[in-house]
Amino acid sequence: MTKSSFVNTVVSVLNLTKTDFEILKTLISLKSGLLIYEISKHIKRSERNVRKRINILIEKGLLKKRMEVLENKRLAYRYSIESKKEILEVAKKQLTEKINELNKLVPMMSSEHQT
Repeated sequence: MTKSSFVNTVVSVLNLTKTDFEILKTLISLKSGLLIYEISKHIKRSERNVRKRINILIEKGLLKKRMEVLENKRLAYRYSIESKKEILEVAKKQLTEKINELNKLVPMMSSEHQT
């Protein structure tokens, strides 16, 4: 499976946005962490939008952040992708939850048809 098809599948399973796809694809291809403005420049999106999407990706367990001190002595976060194994676990968990939701709905649908 190529990196791009891996990211496509994750995006599809987790119902992520096109911006999320671009962020993940960029971080996987570069294999090193990037600052918000670097990600923004790579994917040609506003820093505000990138920051918002990155926070969502962190909440979902797909990205991690590491604090560092820049040359100008300012603190900044460098974002990187979780391991592919971690991402796979997040996707499996999400799929399992969706399957469980469907399983709960099946008996309700069956009883609707009987009335």
